[in-house]
Amino acid sequence: MVEYDSKKILIYLAVKYNGDPFKIINAVRLREDENVPYKEIEKVCDNLKCKVITYLDKEFPETLKKMFRPPLVLFYYGDISLLNDDKKRYAVVGSRECSEYSKMATEKLIDELGTDKVLVSGLANGIDTVAHKKALSKGIKTIAVLPSGIDYCYPAKNKPLYNQIKEEGLIISEFPNISEAEKIHFPMRDRLIVALSNALIVPQVNSHVSGTTIAVNLAVGNNKPVYIVPQPIFEKTVNNEIIQEGANVIENGRTLLEDLKWE
Repeated sequence: MVEYDSKKILIYLAVKYNGDPFKIINAVRLREDENVPYKEIEKVCDNLKCKVITYLDKEFPETLKKMFRPPLVLFYYGDISLLNDDKKRYAVVGSRECSEYSKMATEKLIDELGTDKVLVSGLANGIDTVAHKKALSKGIKTIAVLPSGIDYCYPAKNKPLYNQIKEEGLIISEFPNISEAEKIHFPMRDRLIVALSNALIVPQVNSHVSGTTIAVNLAVGNNKPVYIVPQPIFEKTVNNEIIQEGANVIENGRTLLEDLKWE
């Protein structure tokens, strides 16, 4: 079997099993494709609206190959070179319901980190949306990692932002077509956000049981530095609790630039 055919088969299985890596791997082991007419495999690949990069491609970044349970297929729109290993990337993630203080902190930090970096986030409501919009307004390249199919904008109200990132940045997903976001997809998205980033910035987290805390734990487990924005002391906040547990405090972009030797 030639490599080109192998990639098409991998894409076919990713579409068939909606990006589920365990089912894809099992299908490969069982050589399931041998029972499928190759014309059907080609038809599935040709019907995709988006572009695709697979684990088998030379351009597939080593950053993702080396991660635990790497994605086998990524569906995307936009500038795939933003995944290159030589890019300086940082992630900004946080609560969907965020304060004006946290929004202002997010914008301040993105301003101070400069326009030559790449911002990674999840296109969610709240902090993610603020971060993507600020990056685009400053001409900063941004990557949005979706928990839904590549052609399904989640949340729906971010469709204009989704379209802008398609044109000016990069949208990626492990899930094909218009498949809706499922509960299991969110931690899968978070692991990609962490894997693609040199550092994780958290302007606001409202709960110890949330997608943001999953991302924090993933970053810590993968030796990625986590930077928490301190919150006002007039009420108890998860941010300040995480700081008390030993997380890095970030009050300005210079902290991260100096720590990562990005100046």
